[in-house]
Amino acid sequence: MVISKVGTEVIDSHAHFFTYDTIKRWLDSGASMERLQNRVTFQTDMPKLAIPDENWDAGQMWADELDKYGITAIGMMIGEEVWDEFNETRKRFPGRFLGYANIDPALENAVDLVKRAGKDDFQGIKLYPSSWNMHVYDESVYPIYEEAKKQNLLVILHFGITIGDRANLRFGNPLDIQRPAQDFPDLNFMIAHFGAGFFREVLMLMYQTHNVVMDTSGSNMWMNYQDVDLTITKVFERALKAGASCRVVFGTDSSFFPRGFRYNILEEQYNAVKSLLPQFNYTQEDVDLIFRDNIIRLTGFKPTND
Repeated sequence: MVISKVGTEVIDSHAHFFTYDTIKRWLDSGASMERLQNRVTFQTDMPKLAIPDENWDAGQMWADELDKYGITAIGMMIGEEVWDEFNETRKRFPGRFLGYANIDPALENAVDLVKRAGKDDFQGIKLYPSSWNMHVYDESVYPIYEEAKKQNLLVILHFGITIGDRANLRFGNPLDIQRPAQDFPDLNFMIAHFGAGFFREVLMLMYQTHNVVMDTSGSNMWMNYQDVDLTITKVFERALKAGASCRVVFGTDSSFFPRGFRYNILEEQYNAVKSLLPQFNYTQEDVDLIFRDNIIRLTGFKPTND
């Protein structure tokens, strides 16, 4: 068993495998690096976005980060441009990386990519409705869910606000997933970042659905845009009241170097959970659910030490 620096075993359910090819693809699509740098500086906890070097060995760099902080494994969002490199990384470091394929249902090969993710033994897919021009309950998205069910893949969704400047929040409400969740009762859905501003809506889904969970990833700066004052401890308190420890999944949203693994988020969230144990009469078993066991149950992932 690998024990992290906070004193318990940790699997980070939510991070991003960004490389030089990722940034190049963004720029080729018309993204403005200057605008992205400004958003990073003023709307995240990163002072500056470091551009990956073409010769970076991202797999080795991430494996070193996991070893540095004692992290058992980490889940990575994977775009087509880094798919092969990520697969090679998993071969080099077995049992350390979960894979989630980024899927855009507007693309002709969307279903084929879901099928490929299953064939390549990925653990899930990532949908980004905040950047779409359709709702997640649109009939055109249903073949994605059908194939995800066939491949036994977790469906991760980013609703709410986003670092990207092209978000359309009309399609970013987590309540939209209620109908697909009902139509696919055996498919698990995980809403990233506590709903990224739609926290109340995610809490309501804990009541109305049985197959929707929430992940805790990121700095959760969406708290600054609420009409009530929130702290990460208060967010966990409400999340645990609504969903219990079996429906809250730890993540950091780690992405870029030189920042690497966001240990500050792990430390902050672990301390928040620990402070709430007496209130909920929770034990270490509940801590393990949040920081390790839930993502294993949702994906069937087998870490190296298992």
